[in-house]
Amino acid sequence: MVAGKEIMRNYLSFGGGVNSVALHLHLLDQGVDFESVFVNHGTDWPETYQYLAGFQWWLKANGHRPITILSPTVAGHSNLYEYCHSNMWVPSHMRRWCTDKFKIRPLNAYFKTPAFVMLGIDASESHRARIAVEKGIEKRYPLIEAEIDRAGCKRIILDHGLPIPMKSGCFICPYQSKGQWIELRTKHSDLFCKARQLEERNRIERAKRGKAPLTLSASRKTLDVIVNEGQAKIFEADEYPPCHCGL
Repeated sequence: MVAGKEIMRNYLSFGGGVNSVALHLHLLDQGVDFESVFVNHGTDWPETYQYLAGFQWWLKANGHRPITILSPTVAGHSNLYEYCHSNMWVPSHMRRWCTDKFKIRPLNAYFKTPAFVMLGIDASESHRARIAVEKGIEKRYPLIEAEIDRAGCKRIILDHGLPIPMKSGCFICPYQSKGQWIELRTKHSDLFCKARQLEERNRIERAKRGKAPLTLSASRKTLDVIVNEGQAKIFEADEYPPCHCGL
């Protein structure tokens, strides 16, 4: 180290989806010295946690540094769902406070500056990339720099002998599509019930204040409407699994 010169650290903001997994592998292939960091706010889809565990195993088996896992603390809560449940709130598609409090702030508090923070935005969505330097942290987009698009990300993962992960995200994310809500209702009825409970608790709380309820989905439709509208149940097998949330 040269006297008076600070070390520039490299971090990867890891989410567990296609792009961040591909970026992690790409950086390994390029010989970049970096630390991959995942914030466990307890509300990702189960498939993401399963993939993360498998990827951690693969990294260890191949002699690579494991992903650092952080646990956020927001008003005494480390779990985003429990935080919302306690406050009778639903995540907002307008303000995105959940991403800020349970992901961005914990990451920024962990990073040692000066640092490059690498984000998994690929070349096909370069319009989302924002060059920014703030408080000693500079955002970088290696997939865009290498002209790697979504298909290229999938090729990188397959070329390393790994399966393609599902799209990462919270099971209570207001930006989920109708198809994702239906998938949640079908595959994880317990989590769908918990999401419904958030909507109901918010309805009760806002009714006390004479306000209209908020919906968990950005479509402004309740979850029951989303998963049931247009659903033609021809056979008994078309029925959703039992729901035990009591609503």
